[in-house]
Amino acid sequence: MRFVAALVILTSLVGCAQYDEARNANLEAAGRDQVAADDAKCRSSGLQPGSPAYEDCRKRLAEAQARGTRGYQRMLDGMTNDRGGRPFGQ
Repeated sequence: MRFVAALVILTSLVGCAQYDEARNANLEAAGRDQVAADDAKCRSSGLQPGSPAYEDCRKRLAEAQARGTRGYQRMLDGMTNDRGGRPFGQ
């Protein structure tokens, strides 16, 4: 019986580790996609990598992304804080 319990626990832990690995890979891929999209957007404006205008374009896009992320986080925080710590439906 102990063997079965240990096997179930170990299987669960392996599943968690694989989930974290897949999540990290997805986050890295999304980051690479965002970098490529930002690069394409700045290049489509005729800007050349390494030029001050290109660097400014990339900086503005990164700041816009950060503002969007912070806004999303504020929205989530507001949703949880509006309830005063009470469970949903109460």
